[in-house]
Amino acid sequence: MASNPASKPQTWTRGQYHITSDKSLLDLTAINNAFDQDWIYWTTRAPEEILQQAIQGSFCLGLYNTNNSTQIGFVRLITDNTTFGYVTDLYVLPEYQGTGLGGWLIDCIDDYLEAKPYLRWTMLRTSQGKSREAYEKRLGMVVLESRAEESGPWMMGKKGKAFWG
Repeated sequence: MASNPASKPQTWTRGQYHITSDKSLLDLTAINNAFDQDWIYWTTRAPEEILQQAIQGSFCLGLYNTNNSTQIGFVRLITDNTTFGYVTDLYVLPEYQGTGLGGWLIDCIDDYLEAKPYLRWTMLRTSQGKSREAYEKRLGMVVLESRAEESGPWMMGKKGKAFWG
């Protein structure tokens, strides 16, 4: 079986910000520093080699402030790059929140997923009502499972183009 060559990184630009799938630009220290903060409730800092391994096995997007080349956000899609994706680790630094950048990260993940003709499912888990609403609006996700419908956490999903069951 022939292996697929590495795909060219994708890049999106909006004003002074850009998002790219170029993993060589990801700042592992910045990601781990964010994971260590109280406002990120779903994970904590990981040994750098573990974080690197998780990133290498995923489709990732870094969000950058072009004015100072600082990484200000991140999202990871655990995927086989064909039929399934699980969205995780999405964050935007607090000082940049409320500016639409998180929604833009979601839109860029959606661009990537929409280009997959054999995609069956995209899934994620969230405990935040605001995040749930954003995933419903921007990704077309629906709640699949919830312990408490109004307060979460919610397992969410969206059928892909190739869903047949």
